[in-house]
Amino acid sequence: MSWTNTRRFLSSSAEETTTPNQNDNNNDNNDDSFFAESTTSFESMGVQSSVLLDRIHNQLGLQRPTQIQARSFAAIRGLDQKPTDDDNQDDNVDVENLVDNGAAQPPPAPRRDVTIGAETGSGKSYAYLIPLFDSILQEKAAVAAAKASSTTDASTPLLPSYDYARAIILVPNKELVHQVVRMAAPLCGGTIRQSLVWGGGGNLIEQLEATLPASHHKEETDPSRLVRMAIMPGGLNDPLDFKPFRDSVGLGGKDAPVDIVITTPAALGPLALKPKHVGMFADIGTLVIDEADMLLDGGYIRALENVLMGFRRADKLQTDLAVAKTQHIFCAATLPDTGLKSVDAYLQRKFPFATRIQLDNMHNAKHSGLSQPTQWIQSETKRERLDKLVQLLETPSINDGLYGEKVMVFVNSVEDVDGVHQALVQRGIPAVPYHAKVSPQDRAKNLERFRQYKSSLQSLDNKEEENDPSATVPIMVCTDLASRGLDVPGVTAVVQLQFSGNVVSHLHRMGRCGRAGQRTGRGIVFYEERETDLVDVVREAEEQQERMKLEQDVDESNRDDDMDSGEADAVTTVEIGKVKKAFSRKRGFTKKRKKLMREG
Repeated sequence: MSWTNTRRFLSSSAEETTTPNQNDNNNDNNDDSFFAESTTSFESMGVQSSVLLDRIHNQLGLQRPTQIQARSFAAIRGLDQKPTDDDNQDDNVDVENLVDNGAAQPPPAPRRDVTIGAETGSGKSYAYLIPLFDSILQEKAAVAAAKASSTTDASTPLLPSYDYARAIILVPNKELVHQVVRMAAPLCGGTIRQSLVWGGGGNLIEQLEATLPASHHKEETDPSRLVRMAIMPGGLNDPLDFKPFRDSVGLGGKDAPVDIVITTPAALGPLALKPKHVGMFADIGTLVIDEADMLLDGGYIRALENVLMGFRRADKLQTDLAVAKTQHIFCAATLPDTGLKSVDAYLQRKFPFATRIQLDNMHNAKHSGLSQPTQWIQSETKRERLDKLVQLLETPSINDGLYGEKVMVFVNSVEDVDGVHQALVQRGIPAVPYHAKVSPQDRAKNLERFRQYKSSLQSLDNKEEENDPSATVPIMVCTDLASRGLDVPGVTAVVQLQFSGNVVSHLHRMGRCGRAGQRTGRGIVFYEERETDLVDVVREAEEQQERMKLEQDVDESNRDDDMDSGEADAVTTVEIGKVKKAFSRKRGFTKKRKKLMREG
């Protein structure tokens, strides 16, 4: 079957790829272990803001939290600990003492460092967003109540207890910055132009206006119900070079402060180098480090260490000036835990009192969202692999092919992405490339075209599609830049046209499908004969659903990888020695490898 001049084949097994509802518990493909206990609701797990509860239920369509969301909420909000003399007070503030000349100064909530670990697609982003939004909206409600009961001028802006921002969220790159904004927007209230006050350039606001439902186009007139976000760009020499900070009333402007800033370590790190900026770091209550293991890798570690240093410097003011200690939230789908220099060891050493929340399925060899065993195909040449890929893409899914499905194809280098993409297009198969050498604007467009593809509802006319830069496409050919964090709904298959260079990338690649508790994905991995022994180990681990041992040291060395504006693309080269080391298990893989070498 050809992609060209046909309508897409609709099989009975195809899935609609609108954003999956994590509470569709009647679907046999759902993973029950994904959810919290059936008696747990967002209300019972501790969400206090009625405004936030309404948005969770009606904007996100969620009725039941996931396991990681339920287990993280109380720790982040400080609801599971009794205050001590050293703790800050809770958010339930005394509204009678809040207003002083129109500015509210409620004591901050108890802040505890938290490490969140769960496999990709388990709802980790909302595990930290929901408690942050609950804290922000509860404080604003208290401030509004205090203001209403005072003689303060009604035109005075609603002022929370911070001047710069309540929290900063760090992610590795611009795509993940935009993704956090996408996920947070339904919880903010108002229009996207009200909630995203600084979009960092580009056309993100226009994209969100075009893709968010009509309910996000309604203006919010009550500032206490609105959460305001901003994207911090790079190249700032002073915090007040950032317009949302400059416009804050507490910093000489006329507006209320933004609540959440989303940025990268490369953008924020330089501001931390100068002690004179300590005030900004002291004012920001929570630092979220998403994709923590990636940010603790060689390509990012220096910038991240600079950021952490800025907050450590601010925390030293705690005793003298009663500045609340920074809350650090580390979030990751993989936390390499082998060796004294591993990511896990680093976090335990630097943040020894952090509450650790980790699900049992983390690092499992087979992602829980895969509905079928991984298909392993031995192939020695690129031409042979490409021919087999084309055959799969032209075979209907009802016959075990990939025609009409939403597919991510992973390879290990920029050059191979370009080569595979061009070969598919030449054969009439619509696809887009995704790697760091594609310009940020084109990369965003390609991702959006792939994101919007719906595997069971769209017809496909490729002659028109190929000439239309806004048309959706079913296939994205990518490097590991797309394996981390990107939440693309409805991906039904992951193809590793080249075997991953390490176990972390392998787990992240396979986790791109079957997300949000859905067991609808499948994986296809091509490998060479020289990789057979290693493939056998992984296959056995998948069959037994064993936990993999992840090896990744935290060091200060810089990586000479494919870079985009200071942001490293996780492009890897398949090095057999590295794969041997990475694809190991806690149960005696070293001995097995030695045995295989002797037998070889």
